[in-house]
Amino acid sequence: MHRMKIGLVAAIILLGLTLGVYATLTRDLREGAIRDVETAVSRAQRMHQSMARLESLDFANLVAGLSHHPAVVGVFDKGSETARRQAAFEQCEALNASLQTGSKRKADFVAILDSRGTVVARDLNANANYGEDWRSQYPAIGTALHGEPTKDVWTFAGRMTRVAVAPIALPDGTIRGALVVGYVLTARDAQEKHEILGSEVAYFHNGKVHTSSFVSEGTGDGAKEPAKEDGNKTQALNAILFQSPEKWGQQVVQKGARSDLFHLTLDGREYAAVAAPLQGNAFDKTSGVVVLASITDQLDSVSGAGAKVIGFGLLAILVAVAASVLTAVRFIKPLDKIELGVAEIINGNIDYTFKPIGPDFEGLSNGLNVMLARLLGREEPSEDDVEEEADESQRWRSDQVLVEEISPDGQPSNDPTVQSLAQENEAAYYTRIFSEYVAAMKSQSKPTAGITVQAFTAKLRLIEGGLKQKWKARMVRFRVITQGDQVTLRPVPIF
Repeated sequence: MHRMKIGLVAAIILLGLTLGVYATLTRDLREGAIRDVETAVSRAQRMHQSMARLESLDFANLVAGLSHHPAVVGVFDKGSETARRQAAFEQCEALNASLQTGSKRKADFVAILDSRGTVVARDLNANANYGEDWRSQYPAIGTALHGEPTKDVWTFAGRMTRVAVAPIALPDGTIRGALVVGYVLTARDAQEKHEILGSEVAYFHNGKVHTSSFVSEGTGDGAKEPAKEDGNKTQALNAILFQSPEKWGQQVVQKGARSDLFHLTLDGREYAAVAAPLQGNAFDKTSGVVVLASITDQLDSVSGAGAKVIGFGLLAILVAVAASVLTAVRFIKPLDKIELGVAEIINGNIDYTFKPIGPDFEGLSNGLNVMLARLLGREEPSEDDVEEEADESQRWRSDQVLVEEISPDGQPSNDPTVQSLAQENEAAYYTRIFSEYVAAMKSQSKPTAGITVQAFTAKLRLIEGGLKQKWKARMVRFRVITQGDQVTLRPVPIF
């Protein structure tokens, strides 16, 4: 099992690298994503300001052109008040109908005022707002009655309304009255800006967010069903701009300049935002626009990239573990078998033969078998000998060597036989004991095929080594004893 630690260490390293790459990558991507969103919001805010200026100029010029129509100027040539009111009503209706061209919508109101700034008539209902003094309510009327077309934002009928006012004048420059055209700022207007800018847009006026481009989920089907505004987000944005400690909207109104870029949370999602005054208004200074972009949406892609890194890391870990397992199957298990074989030989089984254990270690197995054969003086095995089981009943095996058990007293012996064994030359001793053992085995019809001096001596040395350590003897010699049909070796400890 300890050999599997290599695979486990590799897996741990890969896991650490994966987590490190994930942390570094997601941190860098997160920081980059936030910077990108903030940059996009700032750019969108600048674009909106430029668009607002151009739209204000176009709006004022459009109404100025309408105010010069002869029929509009001729309203004040009528002889009676009733006739003027009827002519003014008809012109307001006609002008509003002409405004609805292509994708453009009709104005929310069109009104003609006299030279005093009071309402003569408006579209839809000739009696609506009749006689009201708009000049005292809206400074833009006074500017127009002085001969200058202008654009402004009013709170009209409780709604934020873009208004353009132009003078109605004779060719000699005499001011007869003023033409007023107003469009309520709607969620559709904000959504159109969102499509152009790529950022959410919300408009505020007089301390309140009136509309935004946020849409409710599940609404909107192109031209058939316009998307509905998400009122909850609009109200939440209103609270942040005018009721939070920072009061970003109020700061813009007070300073008359754009705010710093700030972050806010709506419906559990983080946004980057910039608030700024709404450009192109002649007198109104309470109107503004907020441009927002979702940081959370951008970070979702970062999370996706991080998930891919984790996925690849886990895949790499699985590959490493699988490679480790395959290595264990192909290399470690065969090595374990070789190690067990070596242990068998160490423990005295000098007849052990290494079997083929796969193509990677076949050469090693054969080499070990040849080495044992040469050391033990036996015939070198062929591949067929290794793979085919021999008839063991006709061959001598080292485990057939029987050793008598004795209990020595640990004292030197004065027995001449023992003294003779102690003084006998080692080479002569092993040759003699081998010859006596083989003769005794043959006399008892025991198998002797395959026995060699080297193999017998190696076995004897292994037994001697164990007994010497057990008895603390200086050496151990043996005598060959034949008892009945058994051939045994009687150990002779020499202290």
